[in-house]
Amino acid sequence: MATPEEEGLKGNKKGRPIWTFIKNASLAMTVLMFIFTTVLILDAYKFVTIRHAKFARNKLLSTLRHMDPSLIESHTGLKVLTTEEYESLQSNLEKARSDIREVNTKVQEKFSEVLKASMELQNKKKDIEELKKLIAEKEAEKKDAPAEAPKEEVAAETAPVEPAPAEAPAEGEAAAAAAETPAEG
Repeated sequence: MATPEEEGLKGNKKGRPIWTFIKNASLAMTVLMFIFTTVLILDAYKFVTIRHAKFARNKLLSTLRHMDPSLIESHTGLKVLTTEEYESLQSNLEKARSDIREVNTKVQEKFSEVLKASMELQNKKKDIEELKKLIAEKEAEKKDAPAEAPKEEVAAETAPVEPAPAEAPAEGEAAAAAAETPAEG
């Protein structure tokens, strides 16, 4: 045995092993309860299955069927439905689902129309941009054309001029009609 100086001032050594046992036992119980609770929660969500848990769950549900609905409602806070109410709710649910499907198809059709229209609009915008570029090029050519016109006139003077046979009488008639109009006035 150790001397009182080696033990310290704590006093009696007899009480120490009991306290250590209690601490270890409470720690072990806490760990076991945590594991048990975790397994029960996982079993409730059917991630893990415990042997006979399904039987116990079915037994509980079958017992609940024979219980008074008011007791079940008071314990769970949920309303217990009769078979007719349940069937009517199921039929209403199916009807609502079919209505939603119909509306969803209509929405999809409208969305496809909108998408098609937006694509057409984008294509038209591209066409407009291309036309603007072409118009700008034509205007630039017209601006460059008057500067090039004197060069063309010089080239035209050096080349022999041939009158077009179809245009010559038409020009003559237009000139004669223009001459007669001021004379009459």
